[in-house]
Amino acid sequence: MTAMTTPMTDPQPSVPSSSQPEPLRSPLGGLDYRKVSEEARAESRNREVHLPPVSTYRWWARRTSAVNGAVIDAFNAMTPGRLLVADMFAGGGVIPLAAVARGHQVYAQDLNPWPTAGLTAMLGLPAPDKLREAASTIEQWVHTEVEAAYGTTLTDGTRGVVSHTIRVATGECTGCAQRARMFPHALVSLRVRKESRNPQAWMACQRGHLFSANSDKRRRCPTCHILVDPTATYTPMRTITCECGKTDRLADRAKTWQWEIVLVDRSSRIAREVDIPTEAEREQADSSGWQPAHDLGPIPPGQETSVLTRHGFQRWQDLYPNRQRHMLERMLDLASRCSKDPSVLRAAELAVVGSAEMAGHLSRWDRFYLKSFESMAGHRFNLTTLAVEPNVWGGVGRGRGTILRRLNQLVKSATWLHEKTGRELLVQGPLTSSTPATAMNEWDVRVVEGSSEQMVLPSKSVHLVLTDPPYHDDVQYAELSGPLRAWARLANEKLTNEVLTGEAVVNSATGQLVDDGAYEALLGRIFKEARRTLRPDGHLVFSYANRSPRAWVAVFGALQSAGLRAVGCELLHSENETDHAKRGVRACTLDLILDLVPAGPSAVEQHRPRPSPDIPLTDERQFLSVVADMFLRVGDLKDGWRSEVHKTLSEHPFITPIERVT
Repeated sequence: MTAMTTPMTDPQPSVPSSSQPEPLRSPLGGLDYRKVSEEARAESRNREVHLPPVSTYRWWARRTSAVNGAVIDAFNAMTPGRLLVADMFAGGGVIPLAAVARGHQVYAQDLNPWPTAGLTAMLGLPAPDKLREAASTIEQWVHTEVEAAYGTTLTDGTRGVVSHTIRVATGECTGCAQRARMFPHALVSLRVRKESRNPQAWMACQRGHLFSANSDKRRRCPTCHILVDPTATYTPMRTITCECGKTDRLADRAKTWQWEIVLVDRSSRIAREVDIPTEAEREQADSSGWQPAHDLGPIPPGQETSVLTRHGFQRWQDLYPNRQRHMLERMLDLASRCSKDPSVLRAAELAVVGSAEMAGHLSRWDRFYLKSFESMAGHRFNLTTLAVEPNVWGGVGRGRGTILRRLNQLVKSATWLHEKTGRELLVQGPLTSSTPATAMNEWDVRVVEGSSEQMVLPSKSVHLVLTDPPYHDDVQYAELSGPLRAWARLANEKLTNEVLTGEAVVNSATGQLVDDGAYEALLGRIFKEARRTLRPDGHLVFSYANRSPRAWVAVFGALQSAGLRAVGCELLHSENETDHAKRGVRACTLDLILDLVPAGPSAVEQHRPRPSPDIPLTDERQFLSVVADMFLRVGDLKDGWRSEVHKTLSEHPFITPIERVT
């Protein structure tokens, strides 16, 4: 028999039982960064037009919905379906708003009871018609009292109201004990807005005499004949010089400060005038009949509150003239009874409490545009010697932050929210962070008050943690919200105006987290808790902007210790660079968006910032590009990384004017 043979063939490659998994990618790669930056720039210049509900309650350092909404959309393209989006530093509520407007489920948490109360009211806004009815009810109830408090007659004989009452601080010189008006500038106020090009104005000489004159040339005071330069400043660097030659700090005169009414802003439906008050208007403003009943509590020591206590303000009620306090208390009482719907009452009470930000002894008068600035403008407490008390109710279209304007804005906010969502949302909360988690399908929004070291969520339930953490020591949220929490406590005893502990903010005045290790450790615990809640395919995305190398070191260390690794980052426009607080200074106007996933064996395809021709190649952009390169090493940081990061960032031109390595 002939033997059978098998022909020789080339060996075939083995076929794996399953294909290799795709590497993890960042949703930031799906952003149209030019479009997003353009939309963010437009939104940051007029937030209430683009996102009306943010006016429901006051907050600071809000990021734009343009950026956050784009991140949600990009993530949703990778993970289709209804997402659970969690924000554990919810603050101003932009991220929850962007998420619910897209039909997603939202978890929002904050340590501070002020934003959690605001979030619950904002995201649970009732139908616009209910809010209109409540506003009409309050207006009917309060009409007579508003007339008694602010009713007046204009010089042409028509009836109107006092929209603003302007006071100047007076104080005694520590040298000669002479009391004088402490006008901050020679130009006290134009009579009409600057754009009219009308130079008629109210001027003051250095001795405190007020007189009418044109603001485009020097003029002698009619009383003492001192030559007055309209551009002169009388309180440079919070100091003032007396006729006797003694220069005091304004704080040196704190114990003798008193307030004197010098101007009123009257308005009717057809006219407006800034004028010397009549005797009747003076009596109306400072009448002994205004008897506010509630003590708002002491002003606690702090980094921002120190400017208040140094200048004689000891309790929160000291920030308000008696008429303003009386009317706020009365309005708050009416708001608590204007409807049987709890969501309407929450919103109406917020409108009243929110108007308290226009504190009549802190709100600064804009002498060129004839309007007032809230007492916490620019993320700081104002300290002014020319303060403006608003007409609390408002009316005839005048007055920023008035209750009537806030109620009308609530209607616009509710209209916007209901158009986006198609219904009233099921809002759960505010819960406490110790509340056991309930079924996930019972709510659209869950709001939680308490440290985000403990989140009221099951493990591996969140698709996207999208947040905006506090930026080291940039904004003292607890201090700035103090007067609002004090007023809110009158409506809701669960709200507190006491010092908040556990805030993820460095505060050198109170000793809170001043050790960079403590700040990093707290962030690390919060990020670790966020990681617990993430699904296996979930991402943690957040924005961060800071000039401090120490802050970046702390953030990188916290992320690394939480078991997260960088998967991408992007550089986008974030802030209004024309804002008065940012013009002419080396302030951050760009955001670095950071994307991380739980550390693990899966391969990662990192996304790096792309060059954008619409973002100028400034020191800030170059600085953040260096930060981005360092961030992408998070998850695999080697020994010595801290000193390397600190040294590299400290020596960058964007930093060197304010901070160098020692």
